[in-house]
Amino acid sequence: MLKLVQTDWGQFDLVVDDPAQADADAAAATLVFGVLYTDAEAPASRVDDLFDRRGWYADPEAGSGLWHVRRQPLNSNARLEALAMVRTALTVRAPALTDIEVQEVTLPEPAGNISSVFLEVAGFHNGRKFIVRAPL
Repeated sequence: MLKLVQTDWGQFDLVVDDPAQADADAAAATLVFGVLYTDAEAPASRVDDLFDRRGWYADPEAGSGLWHVRRQPLNSNARLEALAMVRTALTVRAPALTDIEVQEVTLPEPAGNISSVFLEVAGFHNGRKFIVRAPL
């Protein structure tokens, strides 16, 4: 089975899952990363150009709309919209995850970087508690 792993903040790679390692958190992390970093089609009110709305042709609602939230200035409204969008996307697109809690995590900012949002997603997958941190 393939799994999606985070190699660095904002960088991911696909690797073959080794069942001998018994990494139970990998399945939950793969679901979270898959939903968050798959682009859903943006509404026409957000992106005028039909060809610039992204999304998957077979299911335009798949994934999240975080990509078009990133296109606006990062202020408190954008942060709240991103958190709500993540909660909704994970609830709708990853029904294997239950009792999902999403919160913003404050990390030390790199010099000159004031527009970063980091999330902590916690919940249950197959009855096992998981916590995944992800940059937006």
